[in-house]
Amino acid sequence: MIRGIEHIGITVSDLKQAEHFFIGALDASVLYRIVPPAEEDKFVPGKKMAPLNGFPAELRLTGLSMLRLKNGCNVELFQTDPPAKDRSAHPGLPGINHFSVYVDDIHQTAERMRAHGAEMLEGPSDCFAQEEGAGNQTWFGMTPFGVLIELITLPSGIRYDAEATQQRWIPEA
Repeated sequence: MIRGIEHIGITVSDLKQAEHFFIGALDASVLYRIVPPAEEDKFVPGKKMAPLNGFPAELRLTGLSMLRLKNGCNVELFQTDPPAKDRSAHPGLPGINHFSVYVDDIHQTAERMRAHGAEMLEGPSDCFAQEEGAGNQTWFGMTPFGVLIELITLPSGIRYDAEATQQRWIPEA
């Protein structure tokens, strides 16, 4: 039985920078570091991980930390050698292209993201269609390491299609 998303994994070029961003901008906390950066004796060869999760055999895992993102899923950060090239995600790319964080104050969170190096795109924008409602807004920001994060607030709730059998999960306050 599926309970929900436990964590998302993000590969970054600079683990310390990514940790700093998540901690400072989104109130995350580091739970543990399986592969602490700069502890070369703990680096993991790609050949060891390749059969488990498809990690490229020619790389080394040089950093891995697990963060808690408040009342939501955890974030697992990976750093590799040679370093990954950060690329800017966008919704036109295949695969997972962003994740969304529910916030109570979209302006305050956007300012915190900006203060930690994120480029906030145009916004905030009023939600539309089933998400339309007083105060319902969204705002996207690009982290310094190329991950697109959507801020969303839905104080007026949303409307569901007639055939919906469940409601959208919203983190508790």
